[in-house]
Amino acid sequence: MSRLGFPSFQLNARQFVAATPQQAWQVLTDYEHLTEFVPDLVHSKVLTRGPHDAMVEQVSQAGFLFMSHSVQMVVHIDEQPFSAIDVALVSGDMRHYRAHWALAETSQAGANGTLITYAGELAPKFFLPPLVGQPLVQAQVKKMVAAVMAEIEERVRH
Repeated sequence: MSRLGFPSFQLNARQFVAATPQQAWQVLTDYEHLTEFVPDLVHSKVLTRGPHDAMVEQVSQAGFLFMSHSVQMVVHIDEQPFSAIDVALVSGDMRHYRAHWALAETSQAGANGTLITYAGELAPKFFLPPLVGQPLVQAQVKKMVAAVMAEIEERVRH
């Protein structure tokens, strides 16, 4: 059990990217094109858009061994330009989903860039054994963050 009253998974990832926070922001908020570079994301559509928020429908295909689950969510995204993005579940196949992206301009090994941190918590409606679920979901998040970083670097090069 988690503090939520049902099993949930805590997720964390951080990575430095040789790009400005503005360049990273362009990729992180490109909701309509996330399926082109985020693994397992098969659908991402902006339902409504405000000056600093969006409602986005997303569908992911999550697999484990020979099992596969399609996960549909509508999320509300609150944007604090060039510094933070907060994502909260509105409806869908999760009991709970919340994520926070933070962008901090920094230098690492003599290179200027942005440290991007992802922290999330999710609780699926379907059963996922905690002992295998936590490492599986954490690996999925690391793969997703690595793909986002690769896309940021690719866009910076072009």
